[in-house]
This record gives sequence, C-alpha cells and structure tokens, in this order.
Amino acid sequence: MMKMNKDTLGLYLHIPFCQGKCRYCDFYSVNFEQALLEKYLSYLKKELLSYSILLQGKGRKVELETIYFGGGTPGLLSAEELAQVLDLISQEFSLSPLAEVSLEVNPSSLTGEKLQAYRKSGINRLSIGVQSFNDRELSFLGRRHDAREAREKIELAGRYFDNYSIDLIYAIPDQELADWERTLQQAIQLSPYHVSLYSLQIEEGTPLASSLAAGEFEETDNSLDAEMYLLARQFLRASGYEHYEISNFARNGYQSRHNRLYWEFRPYLGVGPGSHSFMGGERFWNHADLSLYMEKLNQGELPVQERIQLSREEQMAEMVFMGLRLLEGVSLTEFYKMFNVSLTEYYAREIEKLQSQGLITIGNDRISLTEKGLLLGNLVFMEFLP
Repeated sequence: MMKMNKDTLGLYLHIPFCQGKCRYCDFYSVNFEQALLEKYLSYLKKELLSYSILLQGKGRKVELETIYFGGGTPGLLSAEELAQVLDLISQEFSLSPLAEVSLEVNPSSLTGEKLQAYRKSGINRLSIGVQSFNDRELSFLGRRHDAREAREKIELAGRYFDNYSIDLIYAIPDQELADWERTLQQAIQLSPYHVSLYSLQIEEGTPLASSLAAGEFEETDNSLDAEMYLLARQFLRASGYEHYEISNFARNGYQSRHNRLYWEFRPYLGVGPGSHSFMGGERFWNHADLSLYMEKLNQGELPVQERIQLSREEQMAEMVFMGLRLLEGVSLTEFYKMFNVSLTEYYAREIEKLQSQGLITIGNDRISLTEKGLLLGNLVFMEFLP
C-alpha cells in the first residue's frame, strides 16, 4: 500500500462575480447573474474534486491550514452556497482543526443575518474592503458604500466575528496627508484586528487608467506617497498594531495566516478562473476566462493556462524576495536547510551593495529590510532576481 505523505496547503477560491467593477480593479471578474453563479459553483466543485483525486493519486494526504474566498465579490455567495463548497472541501481534503477560513466582503452587502449565517457556515475571518472613510475618495474609486455605511457595517461585523481585517487605500489623487490621517483615525476607533494598506496603483485597462490618459486627474507624487506610508506605520504601531509585512499590520495573534503562506514560500492551490498556484517548485495558473474555464473542465481537463517549473536559482531568489516582505525577514538557517547553501555567501555581492545603501540588515540569523528598505522594497527585490 502506498504511504501517504502529509502535506499542508493553503487553498484560494476565486469567485469572479461583481455587481459593478471598481474603477481601480484589474482582477478578473464578470457581471453578477445568479444563474451563472450557480452554474459556476458546479464547475468550481469539479475542479476541487479533480485536485483531490490528483493529489491523493500521488500518495499525498493534504491538510488544508487556510482557505481564502477572494474575488470578484465572494460576498455575493449565499451562506448556503458557501457551506456547500466548504462541506465538499472538508469531505475531499483534510481540514486542520485550527484552519483559518477567510471571506472577502464589501460593506454594502453585509447584513446581520448574512454575517450570522457566514459564521455558521464555517467562515471564521472576514476581509472587509473599506478602502477609505472619505466619501469623495470612495466615489472616485467607484465603491458602492459611503463612509457612514462602512463604519456601521464594521461595527456590525464585530458582533459576529472575533477576527476581521479592513483594507485601506492611500495616495488617491487629491488626497492630502490630513485626509489620510482622518481615515486612519476612524479605522483605529473601530478597533479592527488587522489592517492592510495599499498605495493606489493605476493599472492598465482599468477605468482609472482611461481617466488618467484623458487628463482628468494627476497621480500622487512619490514623496507624498512615502509620507502617507510612514504616517500610517507610525500611527498604527502607536495604536497597538504590529507592522509584520510591508503592507500589513495586526494585533497580537491576528496576522493573516493565508497570506503568510505566500511570503514564506509555502505551497498553495488556487481554483477558479485566473487563480494562481504554487506546489512542488512549480507555478501554474488558470485561464482568466470563465467560458474557457468551464469548457476545459467539461473536456475533463484542468483549466490551467500555463505551468512554469522554477529552477533552483529561481526558487532561492523567490524565497529571499518574498520573505523580505515580512519585517522579520528571511531565516538564514531555513534557507540553508532548503537549499544546502549559505544565503549570505550565495548573494554576497547583492547583500554588500544593499547594506552599503542602508536598505537591508543582517542579525539574529535573519536578513531583513531597514526602515529605508521598506520604502524602496522593489529596488531591493530586483537585486535578487536571477
């Protein structure tokens, strides 16, 4: 009898439906239709079953330590639909008793009844897409809620969930430092367990990119962007949040365990159109097209668009630049265990250059970013690209 090796894995499920696309978003999504959503869920279950069979056929007993419903707008799923997907997952995969099960939600779709039902279905963490507590900024971003509703729905979420995160966006055109400080103050007053901060990026193909090209607004300059980031870092740390990753802050014990899988170079499986996976040193991703996704599954194939087997050199580089996103940095011992080579010797030239620029530091068996390095992370990461 084949021996089953026990692997731990994170699972990401993409729910590609939106009632209206936010002006800055470039994630794959389609317009919400209930009949299409129900049809999609039947295909999502097919894909999950395929991976269950495939992994067990390779003699691997997989334990899921995190599950993350992202989108799109996963909050468009009813609690009953969520429960059906989670039931299938628990039947086909081993689920850690302490698994983190996260759901992305928008304030505009939350009700007490929904929150209660989500909790009952097995969701134990929410990620709430607030983005701002300023009505002008919310309108600019194309969000469906206003600041008052955001505050009310976060308070409501706190009645049903003891673990939730809020997302905030800064460097919005015409946003001043004082506006950003007011948003941070309102966020802290609501005492979320976790806060994620993102500088607004104008992505090609989005409505904001068209508006920018038409001269309707100017992008925030880099110096103000940096000021806003440093203000948030100072403000949140003073308010009891640990700054544990470039863009993420958490109260003690409330870091995002799912996202840590990405930063710690650990395996995860993504299902749904456009989702990405990383297993066995291989990166692969699905077609970002709902029709093609369903067509492939109908043909008995996995809907994978492309697979890339990372070389040893590429894996080493990824472990370093993904791990450097964490403020604790990369463990020199763990790197040696994985690759049987010293990180500081292999990357001696890069490390010497970055240390001389004041961007990284080495100590306590770890290599990590300095405060200056946090602001110039992309320059640091580029040094390690093979």
